[in-house]
Amino acid sequence: MGNKVVKFLKEFKEIVIVFICVFVFRSSFLNWYLIPSGSMLPTLKIGDHVVVNKLSYGFMLPFMETRIMSWDKPKKGDIVVFQGPSSEGAQVLIKRVIATAGDYVSFENGILKINGIPSKETIELNRSVLEDIGNNDDLSDYLLINESGFSKLPYHILRKKKGGVTSAEKKTWIVPEGKIFCIGDNRDNSYDGRFWGFIDQSSVYGRAFLISYSTGDKGTWPHFRNERWFMKLTN
Repeated sequence: MGNKVVKFLKEFKEIVIVFICVFVFRSSFLNWYLIPSGSMLPTLKIGDHVVVNKLSYGFMLPFMETRIMSWDKPKKGDIVVFQGPSSEGAQVLIKRVIATAGDYVSFENGILKINGIPSKETIELNRSVLEDIGNNDDLSDYLLINESGFSKLPYHILRKKKGGVTSAEKKTWIVPEGKIFCIGDNRDNSYDGRFWGFIDQSSVYGRAFLISYSTGDKGTWPHFRNERWFMKLTN
């Protein structure tokens, strides 16, 4: 009986150590998040499980989400996971960085402008990336646009063909020191920095760089579609 207790305690200790290692790893190195909404369409679809590099900008204390060492800053085009503003419940959000400290941001007829320079837009005729988007959304009234000019690589955005909040936007934002400005790729269906303002760089947990797999908007099991497995994100 004593040997069985000793064996059980030993196995239990090993299990606890494994769990602690997993939580430490997720807290300070790599973590994964489920995409719950379509605000980052077409880049991220509902049900995507994204992997976030928490060492992209510095090192965080395990379990505390407190950065004690920094070696880089979020850049334009990065897809980042961050602590949302307290006014919005401080939930964890994922958006694209479009401006950093010192930049001023505006929109002209829906076209993003940074420091007065408009982004380069090309309408994408091949709309295959919009397949299986989830949530039964009808995107026939949306343009699929290839946006470039501010980041290393171009990326797709969605914008309504007519109307929409982006086309009507007249405000200009000036990004303060230590802040970033983030919005969703689904420009007319994203509740983002245009509504709640800037985010502290210290609130950024890391940079999303990979979709590990997708369960879709209604499923709990991975979809066996090759293009969503280990798909590298455009940053």
